[in-house]
Amino acid sequence: MKAYKLHAPKSLDNFQLGDYDEPTIHDKQVKIQVKAVSLNYRDWALANGWFGYPGEKLPFIPFSDAAGLVTEVGAAVTKIKVGDRVAVNFFPEWHAGPFSLQKTRFSLGGSTDGVLAEYVAFDEESVVKVPDSFSYEEAACFPCAGVTAWHALAIQAQLKPGDTVLLQGTGGVSIFGLQIAKLFGAQAIITSSSNEKLGRAKSLGADQTINYQEIPDWATKTRELTQGEGADYVVEVAGKLADSLKAVKAGGSIFLIGAVGGPASPDDAKSLQMAPIFMNRLQAIYVGSTEMLADLFKAFDQNNIKPIIGKTFGFDEVKEALQFMGNGSHFGKIVVQF
Repeated sequence: MKAYKLHAPKSLDNFQLGDYDEPTIHDKQVKIQVKAVSLNYRDWALANGWFGYPGEKLPFIPFSDAAGLVTEVGAAVTKIKVGDRVAVNFFPEWHAGPFSLQKTRFSLGGSTDGVLAEYVAFDEESVVKVPDSFSYEEAACFPCAGVTAWHALAIQAQLKPGDTVLLQGTGGVSIFGLQIAKLFGAQAIITSSSNEKLGRAKSLGADQTINYQEIPDWATKTRELTQGEGADYVVEVAGKLADSLKAVKAGGSIFLIGAVGGPASPDDAKSLQMAPIFMNRLQAIYVGSTEMLADLFKAFDQNNIKPIIGKTFGFDEVKEALQFMGNGSHFGKIVVQF
């Protein structure tokens, strides 16, 4: 089979396509012919050597999000059959229940081989059947970005009508967050440096938009838009915690997810004051379980909601897809078709 591997030292130049043996399966595993994968900011950061995992061994197969066709099942498999369309969970060992270190010791495309290969094999508890309403490309968008937003807003926040959510940027997590906020009847405020992207967010139901190039103090603007109260929930993907603390209401929650804005500057660190931290809940969100992925698929399927795909690339254009991710011009998800 064909597969990409990231070699040492990490860089896009060392992101190489090669020929490898197809995986073999054990009794509880299923073999999947991958049809589509989607990119996350984490994939770009790993490929460029921004961070790594303890004990990381290069080369490894990158990327975490895939959907495909089951071509073989092990003798003890009971829930999945040949011909099923499935998506793979980001954490192959977090099947259900609350977070634990044991369940999250392996994350695809980072601390263990990922899915950027023509065939992959996983335990049947690590995959979810894809509803017929979604294409392979759409299904591949859900596992990391979608589950992260679902975990934050549907499970931790238990979002309800009248709540206000502040979403940073228009990448995968934030656009899923926007769709989930509107699904639960919440008010959504979203930021971007592009008025064109903000217009697209409006068409998806965003109630208020902030161009942070035109209004650098987006935190104060968020308070103005919420009658001085602040947002009930902030989905913090930009790594701007000090500003998020200014934007969230007293007693509100900030869901710490990522740092797509790059490392915090010394000024950011200096501006963190303890008083607002004491008044709010900071909740780290580390993707989620196979059960959450199944629930997310069900919710979107039953409400006729489609994930937003900003751009699609071919299997031989993976480096171009990563470069496109890195320049930040995408809206929603980036997908690679096999």
